[in-house]
Amino acid sequence: MSITTRRAVDVVQAYLGELDASGTVSSSVRRQRGWALREALLFAAVRQVRDVSTGQALEAGERNAATGLLHRVRLAELFAPEFAGEWTTYADPVLRGVGEPNVSTQRARMASLRALAVFAGAEVPEHRAPKPVLRELLSEPEIASAMVALTRQLPGRGPDDHVRLAAILAVMSVWPVRSVELSAMRLDQVRNTGDRVLVDVPPDAVPGSSSASSASPSSAGEPAGEPLVLTGVAAVRLRQWIAVRESLVSALQGGTVRSLWTSIRSNSKPGGPRGSLPWPPGMPLKPRGLQRAYARSVVTANLVYDGTTGFPLPRSLDLLRRSIGGI
Repeated sequence: MSITTRRAVDVVQAYLGELDASGTVSSSVRRQRGWALREALLFAAVRQVRDVSTGQALEAGERNAATGLLHRVRLAELFAPEFAGEWTTYADPVLRGVGEPNVSTQRARMASLRALAVFAGAEVPEHRAPKPVLRELLSEPEIASAMVALTRQLPGRGPDDHVRLAAILAVMSVWPVRSVELSAMRLDQVRNTGDRVLVDVPPDAVPGSSSASSASPSSAGEPAGEPLVLTGVAAVRLRQWIAVRESLVSALQGGTVRSLWTSIRSNSKPGGPRGSLPWPPGMPLKPRGLQRAYARSVVTANLVYDGTTGFPLPRSLDLLRRSIGGI
């Protein structure tokens, strides 16, 4: 059947069904695709009701009328040259009554539309969503101030997630790497030497070198290069996290946890007769888990330490890496 006559709703349902059956994308991407493409269908129907370029929010009657026209939207309408630009620009004000569209949301919309085009064998839309605006680079005093603040709020130690966040800042301040490399760090690579903490890394992972951003801590038996050196408050914060980590890991039964970065709360993972299995605190964090854990900690810390030098911290671990890497 020609793309000009195929109903868009049928193709979207077929595509989402294929994602469910194949399991080729994560559950979060599946939810994102479903939300974005259903929104695209509604927006295409709204275009049949009125001019969307005014940016005015839909009235209840207009929304009902558009919903009734979903089955009339043809697949070709979603891939028309002007559709992507209008959708990413006007969907938020028209469908939700909010102002400037979020850049990340725009990019998610376009990724979903391109994936649908590939599935349908249609020409991939050319529209490019804008790149996110990066925060200005963090200065060394800002990083140091943030590390101090993160355990200043409570007597003794702060909340465990703040202790872990301060330790991540401590390591990233001397070794700004991706979550893949950060999550590969092991406890046996950390050495206490008086007032310093040394972390063994591969020979080419020297801070500031061109290969530092793609290197990972040395594997067992692999010769280490010059170690990372943490002093002052950075050394203190990493030691504090190791103490918290030990209390979490010691409660586990079974194998040894070698990862430096672990979870601090119980969770669940798919499996078992009821569809999920308990996942206790103290389990190793993989790259995506470390990214999510960092983001959750930053959201809380930015509220608690609002107005403190060094805050707000970037909510993206990769943005933190790029920011510190520019020092």
